Amino acid sequence: MSDVPRPPTLPAVYAGDRVAHAFAAGIGAALAPAQDRLDGLAEVLDPWTAPASFLDWLTHITAARVEPDWTELQHRTAVALAPWLAAHRGTRHALLREAREIYGWTLDIQDLGGVFTGDQRPPAGRMLTVTLALGDGEDHLTAEGRLTAERRLTRLVAAHCPAHLPFKTVVTADH
Repeated sequence: MSDVPRPPTLPAVYAGDRVAHAFAAGIGAALAPAQDRLDGLAEVLDPWTAPASFLDWLTHITAARVEPDWTELQHRTAVALAPWLAAHRGTRHALLREAREIYGWTLDIQDLGGVFTGDQRPPAGRMLTVTLALGDGEDHLTAEGRLTAERRLTRLVAAHCPAHLPFKTVVTADH
């Protein structure tokens, strides 16, 4: 931001006109705060440089999926990922990427897959199964922590799983 007003540039015909220069200087001083705001707009719209107070607004305009108890870093990551996730939502790759970048999780996804046309039908009981194995060093190994991880995983999978495909989530302790 600049403390010096920026007078608008005048055409050469007004080079010697003191009144026009004084008027232009007044307009420049009046517009300087707005110009400074516009110059700093990129910083406010970038999830990595935006003030924390703008994160909720950025979440809203990007339609980022966030959880109430997330850290500021997770919140910023979700906003940064939102455009990519919007284009890839419903895919295996999007589910894996959001799990990795937001939670640091590596998931195991099991699905028979396939396209069924005409009289073909998916096998009875077809279900997407997403498994999260929590490592020994993680604090999620308590009963409450494991339940929290399972709830988060269920919400994450629900955000990515196509509506027609039933799913189940499994959280295990990897010893």
